[in-house]
Amino acid sequence: MRIKAIIGFMLLVIFFGVGGMYIAHTNVRVSDKLEKILALNQMEFVRGDLGNKVKIIQADLYLSSSPHSTNVGDFVAHGEALQLVGRACTSCHHDEAMMPRVTYLQQSIDEYLKKASRVYTFRANHERRAREIGDASSSGVRLLEEVETLVVLSSDTINQKISRARQDISRMKNILLMLVTVVPFIFLVFTFFFVKRFSSSFSVLIVATEKIKEGELTHTIEEELPDEFGSLASAFNSMAVSLKKQCDAVVAEQSRYKVLFESADDAIFIIEGEGETAGRIIAANQSAADMHGYTVDELRAMYIQDLDTVESAAKAPARIRDMLAGKRLEALIEHRKKDGTVFPVEVRAGLLEIEGRKYILAFDRDVTVRNQTEAALQRSRQLATVGQMAAGLAHEIKNPLAGIKVSMEVLMSELALSPDDKTIFSRIIGEVQRIEALLKNLLNYARTPRPVFSRIELNQQLENALKNAVLLLKSPEYAASGSKGPDFVRDLDPGLPMLMADPSQMQQVILNLLLNAMEATPEGGTITVTTRPGRNGTVAVVIADTGKGLSEEARARIFEPFYTTKPKGSGLGLAITRRLVEQHHGVIEVVSVVGQGTIFTITLPVEQLIEDENP
Repeated sequence: MRIKAIIGFMLLVIFFGVGGMYIAHTNVRVSDKLEKILALNQMEFVRGDLGNKVKIIQADLYLSSSPHSTNVGDFVAHGEALQLVGRACTSCHHDEAMMPRVTYLQQSIDEYLKKASRVYTFRANHERRAREIGDASSSGVRLLEEVETLVVLSSDTINQKISRARQDISRMKNILLMLVTVVPFIFLVFTFFFVKRFSSSFSVLIVATEKIKEGELTHTIEEELPDEFGSLASAFNSMAVSLKKQCDAVVAEQSRYKVLFESADDAIFIIEGEGETAGRIIAANQSAADMHGYTVDELRAMYIQDLDTVESAAKAPARIRDMLAGKRLEALIEHRKKDGTVFPVEVRAGLLEIEGRKYILAFDRDVTVRNQTEAALQRSRQLATVGQMAAGLAHEIKNPLAGIKVSMEVLMSELALSPDDKTIFSRIIGEVQRIEALLKNLLNYARTPRPVFSRIELNQQLENALKNAVLLLKSPEYAASGSKGPDFVRDLDPGLPMLMADPSQMQQVILNLLLNAMEATPEGGTITVTTRPGRNGTVAVVIADTGKGLSEEARARIFEPFYTTKPKGSGLGLAITRRLVEQHHGVIEVVSVVGQGTIFTITLPVEQLIEDENP
């Protein structure tokens, strides 16, 4: 198509060029002919003037012998005028065919003037003068005949030249008319042909482009397009195939990144880094939504400061400025879930630039489990220490204590002692027994036996523990204090499912909590025992008292070994209780307000793992 267009364009150029050259040439030729016609017309005028000048001199000759003869000065002037006109004829003629006649005319003029001059020379000799006048007049007649002949010839020449000029002008007019009418028509036909071929091919290409634009990357041009458009269609099809492959590769790459983004265990945030919306969450993965209790769409409508606690949110602008300056953030920050739960997160964040705009890429990891693991590891270390201590105490103290106790009992039974001395001996024996109990608790904490699971009725276990607590209130220790103890309130759910647990360990857990509640609750107070179904296949036991409550420090350390608020406590009771609950894959929590009481909540799974059922 390009070659055809070039050839067509060249033909048009050649056609117009040849036509233009022909018109120019014809125009020049006609102009030359017109100039020659004008020259001939001028020559006609000169020849007429020449005839008039000859006639004037002829008149001078006829009047020379009369009283009205022309004076010599005027005659000379008339002769000079004739010469000038003759020379004008000679200077105007360039045609070789006419040049001999013009030359002859000039010679005739010269000869005529000489003869006329002799007429005035022989003015005294009348006979000679008459002859000269006759001779000069005859010469003048011949000169006039010659001039007339030239006029006739010039007229014929002018007519011929005018006829040929008219023919040339008519031919040039016809050619111009053809160029003005036929050539534009040819040009229009030629243009229509090319435009039609161009437009049809362009239409196919535009439709294909629109298909690609709409996302139909598999669309190809099936039509056979002419000339270069065929090559363009082939290139377009190759482009479409390549574009489809590249788009598939990009989609695959995006899918891989999306899978990595969405399947990451850590929360991933992309945060606006600059401008008035600095801190706005641009993107977040599902782990971020699950971690904070929101949906992904809800997170995208929030700012990262909305997830921080008040203290952390106040420092967020400074952290963003530091990251925009190129610093990386590695910090432990507290976040808040949708339900208000505060939990620690380990944040690693840095600057991310996309298309010249600055964002913050942040990876958040919930370290609650890690902190619990570290706490569990700390407890394990404490258990190891306690175990070593217990083993050492059991070995070094148990046997001497047994000997002391037996010796004191023998002395007390064999010696005649006063009542005061017997009281002292009884107190010694009681302290020895207290030491033995402490050693026993140490051994129980360090070497807690694995639970033996069986189906138990939790409400029945609580009833048995409550009966033991009531009997304990009637023991000599409580009877001597004169206190009736607190009141027990039962709120047991009769629909509670059978629980898979170790009955003896459950009895120990409940009794330990009841004893602590009894010691903390004054007379007239209330201890409420509640059971209810929990979430996700669990049951909950709540033991609440109206005692003196715990301080914030005591509430934080209450489950630590050897920490106690009792004057005679060992600090192992609640530590053993939590360990027994954890062996049942349960959780024990405490809520306490000073002066208002304490609430212990135990959550236990109804079912246990098979390996735990068959240890």
